[in-house]
Amino acid sequence: MRAKGITYDTGFLNGGVSTHPSFDLATVREDMRVIREELHCTAVRVTGGDPDRLELAATIAADVGLEVWF
Repeated sequence: MRAKGITYDTGFLNGGVSTHPSFDLATVREDMRVIREELHCTAVRVTGGDPDRLELAATIAADVGLEVWF
């Protein structure tokens, strides 16, 4: 089966400042739900500069049934 995916940006660091200063887990959960249920994606590529954010977003994505790519 061919994956249908999208990229999810958790924020990159630029001069020590994140491009996404707010990282709310409830928002990430809702975003992943929308990606799976409304966009009908089967995969998500998680990008960003903070390993903790990458891990949290990837875990949430996997929990809703998405294949996760780094």
